[in-house]
Amino acid sequence: MLDVPLLIGGEGREAQAGGVFERRNPVGGHVASRAAAASAEDAR
Repeated sequence: MLDVPLLIGGEGREAQAGGVFERRNPVGGHVASRAAAASAEDAR
């Protein structure tokens, strides 16, 4: 599985609130990738 962090200030970071988006494989239904879900707090 591919984990995709936020890119803030040239560094990969987790979302402060811990939210993620999951993309699932349509064939097997398993999680293929997970990306950090930014919030307003991450933008400050």
